[in-house]
Amino acid sequence: MFKKFRGALVGFAVGDALGMPVEGLSREEILRLFGRVEDFLDSPLGDLKAGEWTDDTEQMLTLAESILSKRYLDPSDLAKRLLNLKSGRLGWTTRNALIRIKSGAHWFDSGVYSDTCGSALRVLPIGLVYSFSLDLVEKYAMISSSVTHKGPSAVGAIAYALSVSCVLNEYCYDEMVKEVVERVGRYDNLLADKIELAYDLAGEDVDIVIDKIGNSVSIYDAIPLSLNSFFSCKTFRDCAIRSVNAGGDADSITALACGLKGCELGIDEIPQDWIERLKDCDYIMSVADRLYDLRLILEFGDGL
Repeated sequence: MFKKFRGALVGFAVGDALGMPVEGLSREEILRLFGRVEDFLDSPLGDLKAGEWTDDTEQMLTLAESILSKRYLDPSDLAKRLLNLKSGRLGWTTRNALIRIKSGAHWFDSGVYSDTCGSALRVLPIGLVYSFSLDLVEKYAMISSSVTHKGPSAVGAIAYALSVSCVLNEYCYDEMVKEVVERVGRYDNLLADKIELAYDLAGEDVDIVIDKIGNSVSIYDAIPLSLNSFFSCKTFRDCAIRSVNAGGDADSITALACGLKGCELGIDEIPQDWIERLKDCDYIMSVADRLYDLRLILEFGDGL
């Protein structure tokens, strides 16, 4: 299972790095400017080099380090760590929440009501470590989101964390969709319906999928579209390329899709040339290994 942990974290970061140069571009703009993106590229903004990742991966690793330091989810510790984020690409919801925290707001009151996907992008470690209890995954995903994102955003975090757990626990796709949709539907029927639609559209042309689902930063687009790429592709490379060339919130959507596909297939199925050129890959793998060790302790050791 440790290869799945490595595959999930490294896969997520690879997806983020692939999508970084085309973040915010439409599918048509990507075709015009780059043709078909199939490898790491420098950011056209000049802020990041090929193989470097954005705040999506930075926040995911920040939550991972918080969990590793506490063994349980401590939202106060997470809030403090988020204040040290260095990325200049933070979304507006996260920035506004951090302003509230800096001003002295308690983590319970700092979150901003939103439907953006920022908090879903950091919950990968929750879906991995606590996957022995889907109830706990659901609870922790909601709480971790609330530090910065409330409302629909938190439901998106739940949806992604549960998806990760189902993949790690080797649910078949039908079982995974049923589990996630049932739990998400308790909070948000629209997101549940769009996740089902994403599965129904697996294998369809990307333009058809985007027309029916969307590719924006909203959890109603980003979560279902990333799941569609995951369901549609057998290999990690195909999943990554399908996602990144879909445009829109490309770094986030590709990170989400590749985190799932990396978890499913394991680290050995991620192209070695991408692994070798990914920023801080050794560190990311070490975090994955520590999360795996923690999962074993929590499930089979002295527990929470």
